[in-house]
Amino acid sequence: MYGRIVQLPLFTGISGTDLLELQDRFPFSIEPIDAGTKLLVAGERTKGLLWIVSGTVRRSLPWMEESLEGPLLIEPERLFGLDNTTEAGWKAETALEILYISKENVVRHLLRNAIVRLNFMTLLSSALQRKSAPLEVPRTVEEKLRSFVRSARLKPNSQVTLHMKMTELAERLDVSRLVLSRTLNRLALEGKIELKRETIIING
Repeated sequence: MYGRIVQLPLFTGISGTDLLELQDRFPFSIEPIDAGTKLLVAGERTKGLLWIVSGTVRRSLPWMEESLEGPLLIEPERLFGLDNTTEAGWKAETALEILYISKENVVRHLLRNAIVRLNFMTLLSSALQRKSAPLEVPRTVEEKLRSFVRSARLKPNSQVTLHMKMTELAERLDVSRLVLSRTLNRLALEGKIELKRETIIING
């Protein structure tokens, strides 16, 4: 299991000896999860750290969904701080393998390891920088759409599904509905997106 654990965010660089020592303090293991299982509900209190070891998980916000492949650590920035509730809903899109460690064990044991502590600070810093990074000023409607999606997705090139009416998306992008419609139809013909009723699927 050591070879798989050290590939996960937070455990990168940890030695086999340190990992065994952590497991002696509190048992943890990789567990299977069936496709379709709800993992987290948006707005619920974060009770620990959840890793997607393998498989595909779906992240859901009211207006968009994103398909993400493991390895992935779900919303580590929500474990502490003023708002420690999950931002999105999370569901197994395929069969998964997961690793879960409670907040108590994270505080009492996991973060006592210097390498894990450094990795955790790096993850938090990266999450903050990603949200606060200045975006290039988009000029075309296509650039505005990509900038809008990029600001919300967690991983570059992940599949994103937008659930909103054309008028709502046009307002968010500050463009006319007609110009947006023409751009979306062109992108669909080019195979860059898929258009369905009040749904836009962006592949990468």
